[in-house]
Amino acid sequence: MMAMAGVGMVGKRFQIARQLHRTAHSIVVLAYDTWDDQMVVIKWLAPTRFSMPFTQAIRAFRREIEIVRRLSELEPDTAGWRRFPLLITTGRDRLGYYYVQRYLPGQTLAEILAAGRPDDAIQIAINLCWTLRILHAYGIIHGDLHPQNIIVGMRGEVALIDFGLSRYRYQVAPELSGVGRPQYTPPEQLYGQPLDERSDLFALSQVLQQLLAVEQLPPSTQRLIVRMGEPLLNRRERSLAALQAELENLQPPAIQLPPQWLRNGLVIASIIVIVLFFLAFPLR
Repeated sequence: MMAMAGVGMVGKRFQIARQLHRTAHSIVVLAYDTWDDQMVVIKWLAPTRFSMPFTQAIRAFRREIEIVRRLSELEPDTAGWRRFPLLITTGRDRLGYYYVQRYLPGQTLAEILAAGRPDDAIQIAINLCWTLRILHAYGIIHGDLHPQNIIVGMRGEVALIDFGLSRYRYQVAPELSGVGRPQYTPPEQLYGQPLDERSDLFALSQVLQQLLAVEQLPPSTQRLIVRMGEPLLNRRERSLAALQAELENLQPPAIQLPPQWLRNGLVIASIIVIVLFFLAFPLR
């Protein structure tokens, strides 16, 4: 595994399984936590000649760890789903600085879209809006929102990963100037300007236009999505709550099941009726 050759255990705790990604700035691997019996993700700072200078890379990596640590304080939802990575530990070995986070189960949105638009696309879009709103409520701008960095659970839950380009609202980060993925990176980020929530909404607009059949949405919903992708910052739509509300209105009404006690009672009553029938009309 490239630079991972010969690395079996990390910190006498984590058993390397396989390499997940190699970027210009880092190496990311899947590993097994022998202490807590769970899968984890380890990310090393490993700049290449295509990366930023090492001192700047260190600064960005420390900021990333700080943001992941802060998001780790958030409790999972009632079903146990985490919308953001959970930081386990940090360290340094012969490969360099690293941090370990809990593995988030699911597929990337990129993997899902490769097979076509999913049936629960609206639900995924609603959960993506909600997760992004939570992130922004903590004053954090993701800075690298695209389908590969969006994890989708079995019930349409959404989690965000990879905070390597993240920063706090209006935080100056000169080492990240011009860094971003084409199509999803807003102009102000490419020019090294401070970012706010609208910068993530530019990327969100591009993601939603892949996820949803936008042309089939109500005109008001279409306008919100298109305006979020406006290149000029002062003309860009900023109401993520409004978009989430519009999408929620497109959801079919949930089927209301009878309470569990009533369902159990109906089952028992059905069994009694069947038994009485066979007692009254025994088979010959």
